[in-house]
Amino acid sequence: MAVLYMALGLILLLFPEMTGTLFCWALAAACVALAVSRFARWRQASRRGYNASGELVVGVLFTALALFCVLGSRILLSFVPLVSGVLLLLDGAGKLPLALDAKRENSPSFAPLLVSAVVPLVLGIVMVVNPFGVTKLVIRFFGLSLLLDGVCDLGTALYTRSRE
Repeated sequence: MAVLYMALGLILLLFPEMTGTLFCWALAAACVALAVSRFARWRQASRRGYNASGELVVGVLFTALALFCVLGSRILLSFVPLVSGVLLLLDGAGKLPLALDAKRENSPSFAPLLVSAVVPLVLGIVMVVNPFGVTKLVIRFFGLSLLLDGVCDLGTALYTRSRE
């Protein structure tokens, strides 16, 4: 698994646009598969004389989602950093009162608290203002995280095996 993580992480790190596009295509393929199954259920039910218009509607919705995944992949991928940016904004805003309280009390923890509030706020603002530009960065960061996780797992496995 460690080698797989490292390989996947390296691919994400080196080819963020390609992996983002492949992700959208895979999501579109899954939607098409779900749409086909819903259309088949609708057809089967209508042949038996049942009203299965809900199956037809869900099939059409999955088809529309598949088209959106293919044609609007850039928009779809922008939601990842947008949602992350909003979460970072909320995190930073939640920590800011703690930093201000520490400042009023002349606490030595003021500086770390201020940094832990301001950094997420700034990153969150950047991610919300420019989600399209941040998408590649987020994919690369995820790839780097997987790569490092794989390296650590492999190192731990090799170390453990050598100690046996």
